[in-house]
Amino acid sequence: MDLTETLKKYEDRELVQGLATKIKEVASRLGPVKLMHVCGTHEHEIMKYGIRQLLPESVTIIPGPGCPVCICPVESIDLAVTLSYMSDITVLTFGDMLRVPATKESLADARKNGGSVKMVYGPLEALKIAKENPNEAFVFFSVGFETTTAGIAGLIKHGVPQNLSFLIANRYIPPVFKLLMEVHDRKSIQGFLLAGHAATITGVEPYKYMEDEFKLPCVVAGFTPVDILSAILRVLKSIESGDVRVKNAYSRVVNDGGNKAVLSMMNEVFDLVPGIWRGIDSVDGTAYALKEQYQFLDAENRYECTPPYESRPTPPGCQCHRIMLGEILPTECKMFKTKCSPEDPYGPCMVSIEGTCHTWYHGGFDVEL
Repeated sequence: MDLTETLKKYEDRELVQGLATKIKEVASRLGPVKLMHVCGTHEHEIMKYGIRQLLPESVTIIPGPGCPVCICPVESIDLAVTLSYMSDITVLTFGDMLRVPATKESLADARKNGGSVKMVYGPLEALKIAKENPNEAFVFFSVGFETTTAGIAGLIKHGVPQNLSFLIANRYIPPVFKLLMEVHDRKSIQGFLLAGHAATITGVEPYKYMEDEFKLPCVVAGFTPVDILSAILRVLKSIESGDVRVKNAYSRVVNDGGNKAVLSMMNEVFDLVPGIWRGIDSVDGTAYALKEQYQFLDAENRYECTPPYESRPTPPGCQCHRIMLGEILPTECKMFKTKCSPEDPYGPCMVSIEGTCHTWYHGGFDVEL
């Protein structure tokens, strides 16, 4: 059986309907329940497959800050824009990052205005470009969570050419739940769905503090309808039984202990330091920073690239920061579908297909917070 056939099993209509029925049975014994996920892919798949329509009215799934493009600090984008205008430097980055609004202009705007910016599909392509052009300088602007960071760590660990440096804006997910619980409480959030792809790297251990500090059930979820509904069912059962342990509903991919070899390599390359989540706050232990022995690869240290202006995290009227915190929904932002659209994004949540506003622009709106 090939991969496509295997994944089709996790979209099986009977399995999906059976899980939806079980969810309704458990939910009928509970009061109103609000769960939050922190993964842009989850929100995209929830909308794509109409998962919310399968849930009882008493169960609400709130989208959280799960899009790496959305939470990328505007300060980092401003640095990348500034670097793109410097002589003999080309900024390499993912396609989504080109269109993210920053303080003065996006990277796409900078490219139109004379900056040197090139889209790449990943760090290996950046490495290839640098090797093929040894007389030019390149900066790879890296954005993402644990999975992207692992690739960067591997690249750096094995050595890169002298003409390639990095602007690192990667983030580590587990500590951000402390910030979310400063905004919410156990009345507004009763449990969390954890990002399955990030957990393939970290495992479940980094989330264990949720058991002791907040006593909220958390379940690692995959990305098919069966995966998502199975995780929701496990959270509801945990709420019903008072079981606050972190659980893994994606065990076919996620090892509870994580990928130890990859984690070891990441720990050799990076430190975890306080990091800004765009428009939200600085969160301790969430920003990946190159260790001292690799600081020579840090573009901010290598080049004088301080922007000639003060960074502004959100444009006037933009509510992306509140949407990412789960305080409001995209439809409650006055810019949504008026000044802000995927073709002309005003805020960062409208750019990537993993951005909540982008997903909601193309989906249905049946959620109340």
